[in-house]
Amino acid sequence: PKTATKGQPAKRAAAAKKGPKTPPQKRQRSSSSTDGAGTSKTSEASKVAKSDRDMFESYGRLDIHKVMIEDFPRTDAYRRAIVAGRAKHFKGKAVLDVGCGLGILSMLAARDGEARIVYAVEACKETAARAERIVAENGLSDRVHVIHGVMEQVKLPEKVDVVISEWMGYFLVHESMLESVLQARDRWLKPAGCMYPSRAQLFLCPGNFQKQLDEGAGFWRGDVYGFDFACLVEEAEAEVRAQPMASGTFTADQLTQGIAPVMVADLDLGTCTKAMVRNIRSAYSFVLPKRKKAPETVHGMALWFDVLFPASKVKLQTGPHHPPTHWGQTLALMDDPFDLEPGEDLSGTMRLKSNKDNHRFYDVSFS
Repeated sequence: PKTATKGQPAKRAAAAKKGPKTPPQKRQRSSSSTDGAGTSKTSEASKVAKSDRDMFESYGRLDIHKVMIEDFPRTDAYRRAIVAGRAKHFKGKAVLDVGCGLGILSMLAARDGEARIVYAVEACKETAARAERIVAENGLSDRVHVIHGVMEQVKLPEKVDVVISEWMGYFLVHESMLESVLQARDRWLKPAGCMYPSRAQLFLCPGNFQKQLDEGAGFWRGDVYGFDFACLVEEAEAEVRAQPMASGTFTADQLTQGIAPVMVADLDLGTCTKAMVRNIRSAYSFVLPKRKKAPETVHGMALWFDVLFPASKVKLQTGPHHPPTHWGQTLALMDDPFDLEPGEDLSGTMRLKSNKDNHRFYDVSFS
């Protein structure tokens, strides 16, 4: 599930030093355990199968689908993109929806896009059954065919003109669903076909996360039924910093003022590969303008993403300057906050690497 409280990727936190600030890595706990021994191909395949099964089964809960469908910026961006692409990409065409969930995008493609046929593939058995019922209730069974199965194993009766999917996770790639979409593209998309969305961009900016630290640890500073629990504050803050968090309370004014976000990934979904997605690396450099009269406190880095759709100006934007979505922004906190002085540089390299123990998770590091 798209959750920040269970199954988060591991993080290598950063501690700042004076001069040009290049935070060194500090290893934090891994997102899944290992016995330290070499693993056979069989055990590796077993781990992959378990991580896939756990994720698919988690999508059997209706509350997860409610969160996604009622996210208006998300769902309406897809609807507007389908309408914009109706004449050129959808009308009378074959569409593949990867990870269809309850079928909302499939039905939009059929109704608003006037697609000839939509193959709606869903790996969770319970969710696929619900989608089939919903499609029937809305009179679209003749054009929306729900298929229960893992996308990598499904066989379609024809190649398709459009592959559509809402595959994005926290900091864009968490859950690794994009890999399934890319394999669907390679197997089933016609040479002149389109990807919806067609491009994905990841952004990074330093910020002040004291608000989120207080949300996670501030309780222990106060009066706890007449007792003093302040001795737990440091430990509680360490827990908050230990892994990236998805925050729904982060606001644009918490970004380091005077510094523009940088794009650290720009994926063309028509051509990018699994290898590119599994190991994303980008240098970054931020300089606080000398015109600033005071330093800015930096607790870490905020990440968010945009996705763009073909042949239209439709974007789904999840940054703090835009209407909130269920993704929020992902905050990677450093072990020790520091003051960035006017004219001072904060530079380094960000890396998102698929976790070796669970390919659905990512290790996030700054060096």
